Amino acid sequence: MIDYWKLVKDFSVGDAVQRFAPSSGGTLSPFAGRVTAVHRGLGFLDVQFPYGNERMSPEDVVRVDPKITGLLPPEFDQSYATYDVQKARSRWASANGSKLWRGSDLPPGFYKELARAWSQGTGEVAAYDTLWHRYAAEGVLDTDLRDEVSKFYRVASKLSDLRIQQHAVKTAAYWVAQNRQYRVTSQELQGRKPVCPKCATQMRKTTYKMDKGARMRLFACPKDLFLIRTTDILGPGGEPIEW
Repeated sequence: MIDYWKLVKDFSVGDAVQRFAPSSGGTLSPFAGRVTAVHRGLGFLDVQFPYGNERMSPEDVVRVDPKITGLLPPEFDQSYATYDVQKARSRWASANGSKLWRGSDLPPGFYKELARAWSQGTGEVAAYDTLWHRYAAEGVLDTDLRDEVSKFYRVASKLSDLRIQQHAVKTAAYWVAQNRQYRVTSQELQGRKPVCPKCATQMRKTTYKMDKGARMRLFACPKDLFLIRTTDILGPGGEPIEW
C-alpha cells in the first residue's frame, strides 16, 4: 500500500516535474510542469502543465531539473515558470530550437494539443490522426506534422532512459515504479548484494513465512529492518534478476 501522505512531502511549490506514464512503458512526458500547491492533508499536488492546471497524486510525477525545459518544444506556454527558466528557454530557443523542433512551421497551440493528447494516454498514431484533422485545413504539411508527432513521442521514451542512466550512479537500490519495484546499480548486481534504499546498509537474504505455509523470499536490512521481495529487485536496466 502506497503512503501518498508521505510521498507528497518530497515536493515543494515551484518544483519542476514531469508526468510518469507506467501504462506507456514507464515513459516521462515530453513536457514539464511546475508544482503550484502541495496539499499535505490530502496527499495530492496541484501541477501547472502547458495545457492547464491539474490535481495529481505524487506517484504520477517525478521531480526534475528545471533545465530539462530547454530540451522541450519552445512554443510551450511557460508563463508558470520562473523568470530564470524563461530567460534560459529564450536563449536556448534562439540558438537551438530550430535544430530540434519545427515550431516556426506549425500553428500556435500545436504542441499544447499534442501534450494534452499524450497526457490523456493517446497513442502516437491516434494523436497524429487527431492533429491532422485539426490542422490540415491550416496548410500544415503532412510530413511536418507526422515527423513532429513521432519525435514528441520518441522524446518521451528517451527522457525516461536518460533518467535511468542518471540514477545508475546511485550507491543503493532505488524505487522506480508504482508497485514498489526497485533497481540496483551495476556494482550491486555484480556483487549480488543489494544495498538498503533507506540507509545504504548491505541487505541480507531471509525467508518470511506467510499464512497456510506459504514462504516469501526477501532481502532485509539488518539496521532498520527494511524489507524488499527478491522478485521486486530488478537489474540496472529494469530486467528481472534471479537472486
